[in-house]
Amino acid sequence: MLIRNFMTPDPVTVQPETPVEDIANLLLKHRINGVPVVDEAGRLLGVVTAEDLIHRGADERLEPRESVWKENFWVSFLGPKGTQRDKAEGRTAAEVMTTEVHGVAPAMHPSVAARLMVDHHLTSLPVVEDGKVIGVISRIDLLSLLKELENPLKREN
Repeated sequence: MLIRNFMTPDPVTVQPETPVEDIANLLLKHRINGVPVVDEAGRLLGVVTAEDLIHRGADERLEPRESVWKENFWVSFLGPKGTQRDKAEGRTAAEVMTTEVHGVAPAMHPSVAARLMVDHHLTSLPVVEDGKVIGVISRIDLLSLLKELENPLKREN
């Protein structure tokens, strides 16, 4: 059993300059949770997920703002440091993508992918060979492993 046997080959990918709106449309059209961001040679640069894009919605306010200056002061002073505001304002894949990406090789055992997904709360992983994205393995892909594994209770009977 190898990841190569369970992955989805030739995944949907985007370039760093792909607009956020186009990425959202791809996720909806293909009913997927994320896309690898690759360079012209197909090398993995990062991943954009629905979670990365949801920052845009989380940045909107339903109530009128009391004071934009006061809000910005408190957010900058007490708010989270790093990516949330950047992702909410990002316009391209390069500006919203996660660059610290876990990936797997096609020759690995699927249990490696399963462990990474569980440990890091991921829904899918890029499959990388020679530095290039050749597939994606998702939680759904891993469910097909259940067919391959024997039920331990049947062995006892």
